[in-house]
Amino acid sequence: MHRLKSFQWIVIGLTICMLMVVPLSASAEESAQIPIYISQEKQQWAEQPFIEQGNTMVPMRALFEKLGFNVTWDAERQMATAVKGGLSIMLTINKGTAVVNQAAYFLEVSPKIHNNSTYIPLRFVSEAAGADVAWDETERSVQISFDDVPQNKIRKLIENVTQSSSFVQSVVVLTGGDGIKKNGMEIKEIIMGEDGITAQVVFEAGFTVSKAIKSPTGITISPAESVIYEYTCEIYKDSFDQWILKTQPGAMPYEQKEKKPFMG
Repeated sequence: MHRLKSFQWIVIGLTICMLMVVPLSASAEESAQIPIYISQEKQQWAEQPFIEQGNTMVPMRALFEKLGFNVTWDAERQMATAVKGGLSIMLTINKGTAVVNQAAYFLEVSPKIHNNSTYIPLRFVSEAAGADVAWDETERSVQISFDDVPQNKIRKLIENVTQSSSFVQSVVVLTGGDGIKKNGMEIKEIIMGEDGITAQVVFEAGFTVSKAIKSPTGITISPAESVIYEYTCEIYKDSFDQWILKTQPGAMPYEQKEKKPFMG
């Protein structure tokens, strides 16, 4: 009987330890500091960043201010609007889309309230601001950098625009497809204006177009064709040396350069 009671106490003790260890481990993972560098300068945070679904989440106002934005908060709609020159970024708590200068983007992780602070996805906001974001596996840190070469800035802008849900939706309408997969983008020409603050960009974007096919067993969406379109858009440089899209995705003049059946 004595041995039985001893065994029972051991089991109870181990159970209590397990209950104590699990939340502590989760807390440690959440609170582990993530070094974040902006232009090689390590940033300090009053509220610590954390990882969610592979995305680094950071305090909203702190990040925007570090990137040079002015932020306003709409408490009723729980929406933040950050503005820097001609660039605006709108994010809403628990909403899976963001708006950058009228173009909509899907988010991998929605903004959220965490420990009474508003957190937003670091990579999306930084890239929307024209930065390059890289993960340093050696130091396990995030490196945010800005390229000073105008052509590289313009390429980054066009890459971001072609990833927007607004641009993808315009291609869906254009092709009549039920699904779109972007295959690539290539800048063909950048024509700088004489004033040095305006430019015209010609780029090609390729897509695989999927269409719904009815069958006795139901409806399947399968790749049907591949297409390449050439687009032309106008951009300008604001007082913060940011290149801003002047022509919205759905209004860009285009020309079909290639169309052929999909070859898997």
